[in-house]
Amino acid sequence: MTTGGHTTRFGKYELMERLGAGGMAVVHRARFTVAEGVSRSVVIKRVRDPYAQDPAFVQMFLNEARISMGLSHGNIVQVFDFGQEEGEYFLAMEWVDGQPLSKVLKRSKMKGMPHLPAPLAVQLMVEVCKGLHHAHTRRDEQGRPLGLVHRDVSPDNVLVSYEGEVKLTDFGIAKAQLAGRPETDAGVVRGKYLYLSPEQTRAEALDARSDVYTAGVVLYELLTGRRPTEGDPGSVMERIATGDLTPTNAYVPDLDPSLGALVSRALALRRDDRFTSAEDFQRALAEWLAYRAPLFPASTLRHLMAWLFEEELKLVGQPPRIPESFLRQVAVWTGEGSPLGSDEPERASSVHRAHATAFPEEHVPGALVGGSPAADMGAGVPGWVWAAVIAAAVLFFVGRAVMPDLSEPRSRKLQVVSSPPGAEVRWDGKHVGMTPTVLNVASGEDAHKLELRFIGYQPWATTVSQAAVPERVQVTLERLPPPPPPPEPVVDARVKDKESQPEAAARKRPTVNVRGEARDATGWMSQSPDAGAAYTLGQQLLVAGKALEAGEKFWKCLELKETAAECHLGLGRVGVMTDRDSMAREGYERYLSLRPRGPGAAEARKFLNAKTAR
Repeated sequence: MTTGGHTTRFGKYELMERLGAGGMAVVHRARFTVAEGVSRSVVIKRVRDPYAQDPAFVQMFLNEARISMGLSHGNIVQVFDFGQEEGEYFLAMEWVDGQPLSKVLKRSKMKGMPHLPAPLAVQLMVEVCKGLHHAHTRRDEQGRPLGLVHRDVSPDNVLVSYEGEVKLTDFGIAKAQLAGRPETDAGVVRGKYLYLSPEQTRAEALDARSDVYTAGVVLYELLTGRRPTEGDPGSVMERIATGDLTPTNAYVPDLDPSLGALVSRALALRRDDRFTSAEDFQRALAEWLAYRAPLFPASTLRHLMAWLFEEELKLVGQPPRIPESFLRQVAVWTGEGSPLGSDEPERASSVHRAHATAFPEEHVPGALVGGSPAADMGAGVPGWVWAAVIAAAVLFFVGRAVMPDLSEPRSRKLQVVSSPPGAEVRWDGKHVGMTPTVLNVASGEDAHKLELRFIGYQPWATTVSQAAVPERVQVTLERLPPPPPPPEPVVDARVKDKESQPEAAARKRPTVNVRGEARDATGWMSQSPDAGAAYTLGQQLLVAGKALEAGEKFWKCLELKETAAECHLGLGRVGVMTDRDSMAREGYERYLSLRPRGPGAAEARKFLNAKTAR
């Protein structure tokens, strides 16, 4: 681990920085020197005490090494070394320069995108299915099927590189029929409870279709920003075991029905009703992409990573180049791409509507109608039909790109970026979005006032002439100095006696019931101190006006403790402070479901009732 640039020698590796620690292992980024002047970054996973002394855990760890080293696929993180060093077991694996999918989803929500656009979510899941199919079909040296099942497919175990690569990782609890090891551990449930398959909740023997189910849960979350079941572990596992799942259209009514049907099939209660393999699921998703979004750029995921983690990339000296065309698309996804002056910005789900109508509604993916779900895409369709469809699509999109739209006035694109991101953007005094965003400015001679506002920072304003619209406005906001503490009031005792009790109570009542919320949070904070620490930091940042930083802490808290009601309440407040209604609504609704009589219940109901009244 590095401290001030120093490294620690660990066998033939140099530990450079500690990336994180779970309950059973510590993970470091390290450097492996292949030859003089030639080195590569790797990840070292070390078993923590006392697990290193537990024969059962050591066996599971060595099982991960055996399984992982036998996997070689572009969508799986490569493990290339394992052993013992200084009495510690370790794995050495490929370094993926990127972020886990769980962090991608959280950052997307923080930047105003409550869920991923359908083509991007499907594109990403196609890559995950490719990696799963490789693992499921591996054989031993004698050619016998290993019967490998990952058992923990979740956003934490899917890595997305800044180049847009998608890789499945962490086969630590995978099951395989290895010599000298039972096929499964009867009565043992492994995996994150929100992503379990029905057979996992019953501790039954598993096959590849269990991973198909959990991949379906991940796709559901990408498309809706929610999970099919949510709540405490007991109720979630009961709903999974009985197939009581919330349909996707309950959260995203505009989701293409044929895609919703594919998700439903992956999440079927009976294994025989699901896709027969990860490859079948992949083919069905690829067919949906071919019909619904045939020209969706393959580079979109790379640009999304650059947009989401622009600040992190700048800090390491790799400032990304984000095409203006992508930023315009992001403005649509985040609901900020509607014309200036519109009272109702487009919802993020509008991207689902756009792609759902790209091709005839009557088309249903072949995976959902007669024959095997693994049937070849386009079977039975003459080649000239495919050629005509593709030619028409190309002519349509190229025509839209090169022919001016005479029905609309010409306009210029103005990209507005701030540091920190997430500042409110106002145009002539009216809210039009949050940074980063792209504004459509009509041509003309008028001048307009552009303002940026961020709680805790000095307001910024400039004048933009329609005759000379710049391509980009980039502003570094200045932090406001903390306000001085208010002086202690000097109250005459006689006046105090005469003051009415209701007025005094109203004057002294705090906006947030800090003590009440802290008291309610004591139970789960004692069970999960790391989540409690994240919650406490989030509260402090929220009070200081650092809404985005507070949101990151509340997300971290919920990652560690899903049922931490006060962290949901914190996200609700972050949503209000940053004008993200979907985040505020979800945070308050989840808080009320967990703490219907909590100290923040009145605040949550007031917000939700106000939105309903509109």
